[in-house]
This record gives sequence, structure tokens and C-alpha cells, in this order.
Amino acid sequence: MFSINIQAQKIKVDRTDKFTGLKEQRTSFEKIVSDPLIMGGQMGRNIWVAFKKVEGCEFMIMKWCTNEVRAIDKGETVIFLDEDGKAHPYNNSQYTISSRGEGTVGALGMDLQGVKLTLTGDFSVLKHKKMTDLRIYTTDGYIDFKIKKSNATKLNKMYKLITK
Repeated sequence: MFSINIQAQKIKVDRTDKFTGLKEQRTSFEKIVSDPLIMGGQMGRNIWVAFKKVEGCEFMIMKWCTNEVRAIDKGETVIFLDEDGKAHPYNNSQYTISSRGEGTVGALGMDLQGVKLTLTGDFSVLKHKKMTDLRIYTTDGYIDFKIKKSNATKLNKMYKLITK
């Protein structure tokens, strides 16, 4: 007998800080990019995202399992392309360098290099547009990723959760 675990987008954090009175919400992390596991090699590059809202300010938290040491400058751009080919840029909020396990959710990949980015910008386009591609700029250039339709739908659902 075996069980199947089905992930669903949900609010994981919904609280008001008792000291500051600030209301915070955060969705669950969902994988939006997944490179295949190569036999005899390392795990592919994966990207997980969640949305966070603090007193009306919205952020995207992105965890990227890079398999390599990477650095992303404060203010550096992460660009999503929508289904119409329009670019939607977001900015990294702080200088980030990869470290072990930082780019994953759960135990799988915890020994691999990864980065955790906090992105800022106007995410409202995610209510209605499907994203098809992603580009992450690093100190060494940029890396492009494809986003499957099913994963684009996850982005829409997660964003809608924190904007209700």
C-alpha cells in the first residue's frame, strides 16, 4: 500500500504580531520549476515560491536550488514573462549568496547549494496572467527557466490567496 501526497496552495501563516500589531500572511511554498533528476548526477535545479503580505506590502519569497555557488545583488532583477510575451520585473530586496539547503523546501536537496530571495514589485498581474518563463540575474549573468502551465496556475492561485 502507498499514499499519494497532493499539494494544495494554502495560507500557512496568518497572524498579528502581539508586539507590533503588524498583520502577516504567507502562502505555502509551491514548486514552479523542476529540472529532472539525472541518473548518476545531482538533483536538477528547482524553484519554489511563496507569497508574503505584511500590512498590505506584498513580497514573493523564492527558493532556488542552484547546485552551484551563486550570488544575487540587492536590487538585481528577476523577470517573469507572461503568456503574451510581456516582461514583469521584480527586484531582490537584499544581497544574497547561496548556502547549503537554502534553496529547498523539506529534506530533499538540503545538502545542495541554494538561495532564498525576497522579491518586491507589483505582483497584481499574477491574478489573471499565466507566466511562461523566468529569468534570474546573478553576479555571473543570468539563467532562464521554463514554467509549465500547471505551475503557472499555482502562481495565480497562491497570489489570489493573499489578496482576498
